[in-house]
Amino acid sequence: METALLDAGAFLAQHGYLIIFAWVFLDQAALPLPSIPLLIAAGALVATGELNLVGVVGTATLAAMLADVLWYQLGKRGGAKAISYVCKLSIEPDSCVTTTRNAFGRFGPTTIVIAKYLPGVQTLAPASAGFVGAPLLGFLFLDLIGTLVFVLPFVIGGYLFQPQLLAAIQGVSDIGSGVGLMLMGFVTLYLIYKAFQWVLFFRGHRLRRLSPEELHERREQGQVLTVIDLRQRLDYELQPLVIPGALRIPITEIPRRRNEVPQDLDVALVCT
Repeated sequence: METALLDAGAFLAQHGYLIIFAWVFLDQAALPLPSIPLLIAAGALVATGELNLVGVVGTATLAAMLADVLWYQLGKRGGAKAISYVCKLSIEPDSCVTTTRNAFGRFGPTTIVIAKYLPGVQTLAPASAGFVGAPLLGFLFLDLIGTLVFVLPFVIGGYLFQPQLLAAIQGVSDIGSGVGLMLMGFVTLYLIYKAFQWVLFFRGHRLRRLSPEELHERREQGQVLTVIDLRQRLDYELQPLVIPGALRIPITEIPRRRNEVPQDLDVALVCT
């Protein structure tokens, strides 16, 4: 294991800036390639003199901002369809819109600065900024700050703790393959257990989709049906249209206002 890690470090030292650019760009483009370990490793190579600090930070920043600008343009030109597409690429597609809307509602434009630390938000935040028509120069300024806030701590951390990283690699190597396989087995069983839980939850909470036409037809037929508008404040401001008689309860307020939801009637939920 130690040999493999050292070989990977040597490969990174040889092709460092190209690897950093491609890896960070693909990470910000919503591919499951977490860039934090790479930034830490690059920082450690800066400490050994094999890479340059300014080069590492500059390359990672350029790659992240280029991906963010592409998402910004996609959101600006593609509108709601683009937002839906971005969410399909997310690890948690069911919650990415809600998480991002909550962040924008709470922090406003500052969300761009902290987006890379919020799961599911780092990709959708630039697209949402384009969708709502945020000025490009303002977006670039905030995105630059946010990218540096994300890149610098991990690169500097790798630089400062390079000796400890080498000691950790040696420690992992000394554990032995048997214990390593045992740990991998426990992790695999845990992931299978969590996947089984997710499947059970999904089957137990499956909702029937109701088209606008079906909803209108039911109400015309006199069926007693409660309509609850779950949209967040930002969603409502973008499209301030409501179904007549609908009860507006943002999804984050459901736990606090659950007593307002009738227990003896059919309920139709409206969201983005």
